Amino acid sequence: MPITKHIWGCCEDNNDSGDHLECVVCTKSYHLDCLSTDVNLRDSPDWECPLCITQRPKSNNNDNTPVRFNPNVTVRASKRQALQSPPSTTLSASDFRNMFQEYTLKISSKIDSLSTSIGAELKSVKEEMSDMRNSMDFMNAKFESLLKEHEETKKVMVELQKENSVLQSNVGDLNARINTLEQNARSANVEIQCVPERKSENLVHMVTQLGAVVGCAVSQEQIAHCSRIAKTKPNSSRPKSVVVQFASRKIRDEFLAASINFNRGKPKEEKLNSSHLGFNGEKTAIYIVDHLSPMNKTLHAAARSTAKEKGYKHVWVRNGRIFMRKTDGSDYILVRDLDSLNNLK
Repeated sequence: MPITKHIWGCCEDNNDSGDHLECVVCTKSYHLDCLSTDVNLRDSPDWECPLCITQRPKSNNNDNTPVRFNPNVTVRASKRQALQSPPSTTLSASDFRNMFQEYTLKISSKIDSLSTSIGAELKSVKEEMSDMRNSMDFMNAKFESLLKEHEETKKVMVELQKENSVLQSNVGDLNARINTLEQNARSANVEIQCVPERKSENLVHMVTQLGAVVGCAVSQEQIAHCSRIAKTKPNSSRPKSVVVQFASRKIRDEFLAASINFNRGKPKEEKLNSSHLGFNGEKTAIYIVDHLSPMNKTLHAAARSTAKEKGYKHVWVRNGRIFMRKTDGSDYILVRDLDSLNNLK
């Protein structure tokens, strides 16, 4: 029997041995290994190759236009099983059940582990929250205690402020009374300022000499005490003042009035000065004023400073009291304390 030469449509191997199929349309042969689908030789007596199938007219078209076929596409058989690949196995219901139980046990173990871990963490958080709550309760108790103490302290402070206000008022009254007593103790005194100092001076003789100059004869018997006092400002170049205590207030008033009348109406260079007492050299003015208490001296200095600032023309002292007048025709103002100076306009 002659050997039939096949015309292969799948490859160029031209191997006539092995299983193959012949197309009933084009009579070309195809190796089963080259085909991309599994084909049973017994069930395919009228087998058509893929090329003839693609050239068959479309069923929904009335024309005879062949189906396009790309000749560059190689028709291959289904993929062969890769070497060393595991064989395909079919799981039975029992195997699936065992696997499911195994995974269930693993998931349960994980859940138990997570529950234990979360439980420990929650326990730690609860303990911390409990500690925080205890701390907050403690702090709240402390705060309430401090708040109560604060309220009590405020009440005590209000009472202390009231007592302080009363005490300040009392101290002010006492200071005023002491100042009055100190000033009354000086009611028979005069202060003679800017008299040049000498080493061997006779202050009593100097006072009687001044009395003769101003026109008020004063005997030594009418002078109870006479001395120089310390300077208010130690660095001042002015000589120490002389304080004279007369035997009576009447003599003091006459001596003070005579000195005022002596200076009234005279030019500055002719008013009472050091030349009237026999001092040679430059003439220096001599002032005879009331002997003021320390508080009144401070008030008198403040009154003179305020007068310059606010334009008051006159500031004078009479019987230990301080007066101010803004103009020659205006009413006088009695300066009682520093507050009265602050209220001046």
